[in-house]
Amino acid sequence: MGSETISDYIEPELYDAIYSWYREDPAFYLETARAAGGPVLEVGCGTGRLLIPTLEAGAEIDGIDLSPGMLEVLRRKAAARGLQARVAVGDMRDFTMPRRYALITIPFRTFLHNLTAEDQIATLRCCREHLEPGGALVLNLFHLDFARVIAREKEERTLERELVHPESGLPMKIFSRHRYDRVNQILDADKEIQVLDEHGAVASTHAHRFRLRWIYKAEMELLLRLAGFNRWQVWGGFDRRPLARDTDEMVWTAWKD
Repeated sequence: MGSETISDYIEPELYDAIYSWYREDPAFYLETARAAGGPVLEVGCGTGRLLIPTLEAGAEIDGIDLSPGMLEVLRRKAAARGLQARVAVGDMRDFTMPRRYALITIPFRTFLHNLTAEDQIATLRCCREHLEPGGALVLNLFHLDFARVIAREKEERTLERELVHPESGLPMKIFSRHRYDRVNQILDADKEIQVLDEHGAVASTHAHRFRLRWIYKAEMELLLRLAGFNRWQVWGGFDRRPLARDTDEMVWTAWKD
């Protein structure tokens, strides 16, 4: 994470549970890391959702994250698997690592936590500085679905998802409200996670709030150019299909010449 504060972000111990349903990107990022032919850096590695499987696959990968708590969970998970994780607290806008990388990834839309053009460009420049010549930066962003925005603007709070906690086996409910500033391209997400007991009563509640700034395709191209990149490609999903619809996930690769 970058310019996003972590005071209202979810507790690290719950992070894996509430995002356990998300399975779209691991195969893509693992394959990309394997093909890198050199060291990899994951920016915004969190609790190791992607970094640990990449380590297990034998890739040479480091990680940074703004949250010390997230990294502590990552280290414990890695140690339980007999792995040593090389991770450090770092801000994606201005981090310093002791080596250069064949591949830098910013998965799970983490780049969108940059809320100003200055932060966006600073992040891209910092990543470019840490790439080897010919190295690649890979990241994914959502393409704003305006039909969904209009529908959500009318909602006060909705039940987003029902889950089972992967460790305790207890049921969980996630309620959410999204507010969109269409002039400044800001999304405010306000989620409440309810953990239920064995009788279905609410045992605990947890807040999960964050702010994102969405980016359009032409805007991202300009940001990349301003950060010093001259060559890039964008797909419309993790299966590398062409970007053709405004509901497609934008998956970007930019190379350091």
